[in-house]
Amino acid sequence: MRWASLLLCLWACQALAQANYPARPVRIIVPSPPAGGTDIIARVLAQYFSNATGQQFYVENRAGAGNMIGIESVARAAPDGYTLLHVTTATFVTTPIFSRTPSYDPLSSFVPVTLLSSMAAVIVVNPSLPARTLQELTALVKASPGRYRYATAGSGSLSFLAGELFKSQTQLDVKEVQAKGPIAAAQSVASGGADMMFDLAVFFVPGAREGKLRPLATMASGRIPQFSEVPSTTEAGMPDLIAYSWSGLVAPFGTPPETVDVINRAAQAVLAEIETQATFQRYGLVAEGSSPGEFHRIIRAELTKWARALPLSATSQ
Repeated sequence: MRWASLLLCLWACQALAQANYPARPVRIIVPSPPAGGTDIIARVLAQYFSNATGQQFYVENRAGAGNMIGIESVARAAPDGYTLLHVTTATFVTTPIFSRTPSYDPLSSFVPVTLLSSMAAVIVVNPSLPARTLQELTALVKASPGRYRYATAGSGSLSFLAGELFKSQTQLDVKEVQAKGPIAAAQSVASGGADMMFDLAVFFVPGAREGKLRPLATMASGRIPQFSEVPSTTEAGMPDLIAYSWSGLVAPFGTPPETVDVINRAAQAVLAEIETQATFQRYGLVAEGSSPGEFHRIIRAELTKWARALPLSATSQ
């Protein structure tokens, strides 16, 4: 694995040199404040690209207006490969779906470069609930429509999206209870203020370890490291109940394919590095990597899935 990643790195660096790119510093725009997980991933990439090319790649945080300021600045930037955008499920799926008048289109305003990371959601319940499997949970809710509540970090959050997907897939009546952020929402489930929650694994590790939360299933096709003993929704017989957060890299629409290809190859090299994978894992992330075409298909599929799962009342708020 180590030799393979080194060879890939060498190949990517040669491609960069042959394309004469970059000839000047490159900005990676992160449309959120510094120090978050998105920011950390972007800085790992920027450091690698800088070392590999001898040219500076740097992260610029442009937060504000619900991520719009940073995203719009890249959509308007010259399509020459010198301004890139680090995107997430929130910026490229949630925001366009919930915005009444989106100023950009994820599929036509940008060119996908590569998928970078992913983190699966997990279904947890308050331990007092008499349900130890996903099947038992659905049976419990079905028997008492409207009685049970799921906590979210607010409309547009992954916890809200995943909860709506659960309702859409099962046709069950579960009431939403909003909290001020994912940590507060998880605490609400632990204290009995809500009965269940659907959100990223990272928010549930402490509560599950202390016995305050009971994980029932990971919303993925397979098991995940944080909850290796917990079956996936696919194993539980609900293969369409999949929810995860992902991040990726895109460029302004019109960026030359050869430039996109050069950046993609370099990204694959850093994502194949054991050190990169270990860094991502510390934050509960899985290092991914994809071709531009594969990333385009992922974005399209995510937009379609969540638009179908969400009720009109939710997207008109």
